[in-house]
Amino acid sequence: MEKDSNFILTGKAVERYFDLNDALMEFHNLFTYESKDDRAIAILGGTFLEMILEHILYAFFPEDDKEVGEMMQFNQPLGNFSNKIKMCYCLGLIDKIIKDDLNLIRKIRNEFARDLYASFESDRIKSWCLQLKWHKIIVTPYPPSDATPKDYFQVGVNSLITHLNGCVSIARNDKRIIKDNF
Repeated sequence: MEKDSNFILTGKAVERYFDLNDALMEFHNLFTYESKDDRAIAILGGTFLEMILEHILYAFFPEDDKEVGEMMQFNQPLGNFSNKIKMCYCLGLIDKIIKDDLNLIRKIRNEFARDLYASFESDRIKSWCLQLKWHKIIVTPYPPSDATPKDYFQVGVNSLITHLNGCVSIARNDKRIIKDNF
C-alpha cells in the first residue's frame, strides 16, 4: 500500500503540530472546572481559541514565515482575535456557527479583560454565555437545568477547541502554495 505524502507532516508543520499539542496539554491543566478564578477562565479560554485560529491560518497559508508572521503581529491584518475569526470564516475554514460562538467568546474575554468587576453572573456576560450554540449541537441540545453561565462558557470553549483542532488538519491539507512560475 502506497503512502499518501499529503498526510505526512514535514518541516514547520511538524514543529507547529507538537507546539499545539503541548499547548493543549497545558490548557487542559489550567482550564479546569474546579478553578474559582472566573477572570482566568474567561481570558484563558478566549486566548487559547485565538491561538488555535492562528494555527489554522499558519496551516493553510503558504510557508513564508516572514510574510505570514508579519500579518499575525499586533496592528497588522491578523493581529487580533476578531480579524483571525473573520479571516478563517471568509476563507471557508470555519462555519458560521463556529464564527458566531468565537465572537461571543471574544466579547466575554474582552469584558473580563476590561472590567475588574466582570462576572459570569452579570446580565451581559450571562446573556452571551447562554447564546453559545456549538456545544448544544455536539454535546447536548438540552444542558442540565442547573448549568451556570460559567458552565456554558467552559463547555462551549472545550467544544470549540475540539472542533478547531480538527480544522488545523483540514487546513493543512488545503495549504496554499507560493506561486513562482516566472
